[in-house]
Amino acid sequence: MSKTGFSSYIDVMATIGLYDSGIGGLTTLKILLEKFKGNDFFYLADNASHPFGTKRAKDLEEIVSSAVATLKNNCDYPILACNTASCIYQNNDAIKLLPTTPPKDADLDEWLLMATDLTRESASKSFKNVAETSDLASMIEVQASINSKQGNLNMRAILPYLANSVFKFKGVKNVVLGCSHYPLCKKEISKILGDVRFLDGNESIVNSLKKCVLPLKNDSQITFRFTGGIEEKKYRKILSILLAEQN
Repeated sequence: MSKTGFSSYIDVMATIGLYDSGIGGLTTLKILLEKFKGNDFFYLADNASHPFGTKRAKDLEEIVSSAVATLKNNCDYPILACNTASCIYQNNDAIKLLPTTPPKDADLDEWLLMATDLTRESASKSFKNVAETSDLASMIEVQASINSKQGNLNMRAILPYLANSVFKFKGVKNVVLGCSHYPLCKKEISKILGDVRFLDGNESIVNSLKKCVLPLKNDSQITFRFTGGIEEKKYRKILSILLAEQN
């Protein structure tokens, strides 16, 4: 079913598939719903394998390969909406969410990469400043689960962890969010680092899809699938909060 790689083909209506270990991929789904309205979406949440960031590369390779096969059976354009999975997966039959890298003439003192272990190993050669934030995705999952019930995604509780991880880099101007969960705590990062520019790699995904998918006037249908416990109500609630927020 997957059409990845056929960049000259324009779909009248497509099903776009996303894969992540949890709610992080919802930050990518939000953007794609806005950019490609009217197309359908299939979201595969591998909550049975969460978190990815602390797993060994060898263990993840099999997990991600199986997930891509599931995506390809259920959508036209499979997307790894997870930086760790994207760094691990070597094939080119899925669109990948990869950390934005500084331009060649960039002042690397002004750039910071925040990422989990495997993503840091893959991308750290392009950065001078790298923050160790492997536990952050799991903390975001917990806070989103708690606070979404109250209609918000307040991440205030993770401020002490963030302060310990990134305050030493205060003065940077560009923060690369190397995990799809991290956009959920941009406000909290800004409280510590001040007015910074965030980059998360989603622009590259949008540009890839623009070659073959058009926005439509009808409403999108979203299908969720979980490898562990069914959490569709929570995921739809978090997505609705994200969609209601201003960019």
